[in-house]
Amino acid sequence: MRYKLLAFVIVCLILFPQNKLCGQTTLKQQLLISKAQNEYISQPHESLKIALLLLKEANTNNEKIKLNLLVYKIYSLLGDYTNASNYLFAANAYVDKKSVYQNVKINIEKAALLKSIYLHKQSFNYLNKALIDIKKIKNINNFNEIKAEILFQELELLLHKKEYKKAHKIIEKKHIQYLLEKNIESKKRLLLIRSEINIYLGKFESNAYIIDELKKLINQKDAYFEIQVWNLIAKHYFYQRDYFNAIENALKIKKLITLIDNNYLLENNTETLALSYLALNKRQDYKLLNTKLLTIQNEIEKEEKEAINTVYNLINSEYINDYSLKKKEYNFKLYFSIGIFILSFFIFGLFTYKKFLYKKRLEEIFRYLDFSNHSILSIPEEFDTINKKNAIRAETEQLILNKLKKFETTKKFTNKDISLAVLAGQFETNTKYLSEIINKHYNINFNTYINNLRINFIVDKLKKEPNFCNYKISYLAEISGFSSHSSFATVFKSTIGISPIKFIELLKNETNDTFITSPENE
Repeated sequence: MRYKLLAFVIVCLILFPQNKLCGQTTLKQQLLISKAQNEYISQPHESLKIALLLLKEANTNNEKIKLNLLVYKIYSLLGDYTNASNYLFAANAYVDKKSVYQNVKINIEKAALLKSIYLHKQSFNYLNKALIDIKKIKNINNFNEIKAEILFQELELLLHKKEYKKAHKIIEKKHIQYLLEKNIESKKRLLLIRSEINIYLGKFESNAYIIDELKKLINQKDAYFEIQVWNLIAKHYFYQRDYFNAIENALKIKKLITLIDNNYLLENNTETLALSYLALNKRQDYKLLNTKLLTIQNEIEKEEKEAINTVYNLINSEYINDYSLKKKEYNFKLYFSIGIFILSFFIFGLFTYKKFLYKKRLEEIFRYLDFSNHSILSIPEEFDTINKKNAIRAETEQLILNKLKKFETTKKFTNKDISLAVLAGQFETNTKYLSEIINKHYNINFNTYINNLRINFIVDKLKKEPNFCNYKISYLAEISGFSSHSSFATVFKSTIGISPIKFIELLKNETNDTFITSPENE
């Protein structure tokens, strides 16, 4: 019967080509993996062959992790910790570093492996690391699963170190008791742990009940569990000095131990038999079993040395790889930070330089405006007493210039209806005299003269009253006397050299004034 599973695999490999079998969604492959996982305890050697075959065909990381872990568990079951460690660390290589759940599970398996070869300190370190990382697991089911597994590993580590009292205190906690008994497999592990604690603490009466419970859970599909149960029952009678019952129960698993082929289980069983025969003074039987026990222990010692060397090499390689990855990550962060600093410095420099250009441009505009105002508003101190060409008398010319100077101090030029004829009428002179005097003394015509006064007026407002910078251009055009937004913008740009919007932006960048709400007529 044990070869049926292997035959089934071989038939599947023949009937289904590689390209159909190797995909993650391949139904046959998934069924084979599931079958190997379910039967690796009852048929470890056959399941190992299946798992190794499937591992060669695996394509995805999830399949490789699953199969490597399966092979690891089978080798651990057989007591071959050298091969077990190779496949466990191989599985770790395919784990997504960002998956907290997968990394915690791997660290728990490493703790279990190291405990088995008596590297208790290293086992505790991995267990402690898992205990820290478990806080990052958000899925409640995964969290409870990992928490229970960590507790089991903690208890089994204490038993391995023969710290039975400490393990007993943990077992007595009710909330832990509830967590560990959530399913049949958890119940099996808990009863085995409790039974071993009771035996070594001499609690034989309470252990009798646990032994009865363990017997009820024995089934043919779990030979490993059955061996553990009968070994514990044999020890239970041995420590009560009931050596005949100890021998009787130890002999019940003789065939099963051959099936599992685990030297650690064989050592445990042989030691109980040998000591029981010695206690009964059956020296011949004792000598035979003691010789066998020494041979087994020598093999275990060699296997443990090899496993320890393998594990140390694997841990060292893993450390070097992790160090290289962390170094690359550190270098990337360092160069990225330097790049960000350089970019920030460049942006800051560019911003500062742009601000400098704005300020420089603003100063140039202000100097230009000062010069423009001076050239428009200043009247020469000396002029010809008589305009020979037009025969304007000096007294008349001086009178008109004085009236222009007074006109410039008012805001009458902001009136949209102002014209050459209107202003000449106000000055009590004719349009010809007024036009010629403006041309002579300002070197511009009447319209340019009025527009310059309006632009200088609005620029002065923008400079001295920052809230004007928040008004709409249409409002600025209106209060300065222009008939439209477009004509104001055109005249402003031709006079100042930049648009009113750009000019206001320059002023804002210079003064950094806060926003002031414009008036209702904005």
